[in-house]
Amino acid sequence: MRPLIKWIFRAVLKIMFRIEVFGLENFPKNGPLLVIGNHTGAMEVILLNAYAPRQIEMLSAADMPAEKITEIINTIYGSIPVKRGSYDRAALQQALDVLGQDGMVGLFPEGGVWEVGKQRALPGISWLSYRSGAPILPVGFNDTGGAMGAGLNFKRPYLKMYVGKVLPPASIPEGMAKKIYFQNHAAQVMEKVYRLVPTEDASPQEDISDEIYDFEISLIGSAGNQLDLPDDLHPKYKAELGRFFLLPPILDIFLVNLELPVLPLMEIGSDPPLDQLIVALDSILAYLKDENPYLLTYRFGIPTGLGMQKGLEELGQILDWSSAADYQISLRAIRRYYSHIEKKVIIQREQESSQPWM
Repeated sequence: MRPLIKWIFRAVLKIMFRIEVFGLENFPKNGPLLVIGNHTGAMEVILLNAYAPRQIEMLSAADMPAEKITEIINTIYGSIPVKRGSYDRAALQQALDVLGQDGMVGLFPEGGVWEVGKQRALPGISWLSYRSGAPILPVGFNDTGGAMGAGLNFKRPYLKMYVGKVLPPASIPEGMAKKIYFQNHAAQVMEKVYRLVPTEDASPQEDISDEIYDFEISLIGSAGNQLDLPDDLHPKYKAELGRFFLLPPILDIFLVNLELPVLPLMEIGSDPPLDQLIVALDSILAYLKDENPYLLTYRFGIPTGLGMQKGLEELGQILDWSSAADYQISLRAIRRYYSHIEKKVIIQREQESSQPWM
């Protein structure tokens, strides 16, 4: 069915979007190949598979439910499901099997979209290239965030794909540790991907420095008086909590993909009732403990991801203690940074809505 689906994709894309594809001649006509791209939205996968001259086996996320339209396309077209954040031997072996049959494997080393700008490149591409001996083809895409919605509204946004030159397979220099080499190599490959995309087509980058996150907790007694937290309840991971609460795509994962009752945590500026905050936070902590302990560490690295989870556990203890004492509580996440565009320090306290990625 894939050739038929490919032509359907092309026909629909031409109606909904303005398509520009550069460098298709750089695709090798045969042999194993890893196809690597940047990831700003949902349309890169469709664009890549619609216009690549050879069939690509995509690695796709399987660690949580996807949006309905993504599930439908994935079910029809097929992919190699991978549980992100863990060492998924089955998925990696399937990818190696495809490459061993001179096939093409496609993946996005940034792994997802949860912060503005470039994401940390994950080293799986380098490991696969090293183990299989497959060269790497970098492919850059313009910013496709929200493109699907714009296309459905007949705005015909641009979708642009820039295919670069083939890079040699990963090869570890003598004396260098594999882990260090794979991470550095993956970052270098992604830099080559970013350079393919002209500045005017690239995803927006925040021109900031000196970024600091914080988290404030205010207690109010039954008489309306301000209270202090006991010393043993003072949170140690306030910076990680602030970052967690001010990244809309993260809370969206729990609300939209996992359908957990976390809406009160997305509206802490309006001081939701304490019992609702407890239910929302408990649902997140239960999911992280019982179903997907890698969700945060995969996205932010081990130190920050674990710090976020420990911060949430500390906040849970504070909420339970406040409820038992019949106190009211007010929570505020804070982000301070210097804006080089506005040439001043910005203090953000408001939670923002997540931008559409499809």
